[in-house]
Amino acid sequence: MQTADTTEAETLTAEEIAALIADAPAPYPEGINAEAFCPTDAAGVDWVLKKIAAACAEAKLIRENMEAMARAIERSADALEWKYGGAIQHFLEAQTEGGKKKSIRLPHGVIGYRTRPAGLSVTDPAAALEWAKENLPDAVTLHLDKKALAERLLDTGEALPFAALQPAEEVFYIK
Repeated sequence: MQTADTTEAETLTAEEIAALIADAPAPYPEGINAEAFCPTDAAGVDWVLKKIAAACAEAKLIRENMEAMARAIERSADALEWKYGGAIQHFLEAQTEGGKKKSIRLPHGVIGYRTRPAGLSVTDPAAALEWAKENLPDAVTLHLDKKALAERLLDTGEALPFAALQPAEEVFYIK
């Protein structure tokens, strides 16, 4: 079985995955009518749970393979941009020289310049926070710890107009 640790050569193609799905056995036990099947005992319920687990595992495998394939394609795109980016930039500059346009639309994408707004890059968040506490307190916000609030309400029994404890309850699930 494939895992997230697979190399690019080990990933399944979409065609291979489709073939595996097509070759899969029928989803119901042999001799059972799909419309009439209803699990009524532990063996039947366990059979359904086994099918659900298999479907989840297959979905995970497909997702992992697709993510690996997407990463490989993105690396290829990055390599092409690195290799040809300078030439494409020169082409853009030649095509837009003296005009007001800053971009060109082509069949497979757009090349151009856009103005990135000025911004802030915080290199030391702890130091920035300490400085802001002293010099710009409006820039500092607080975070509500819901777990601590729940513990307080459980300990004191306090009733607050803005919060309510949710009682534990049984919730059906299939995992």
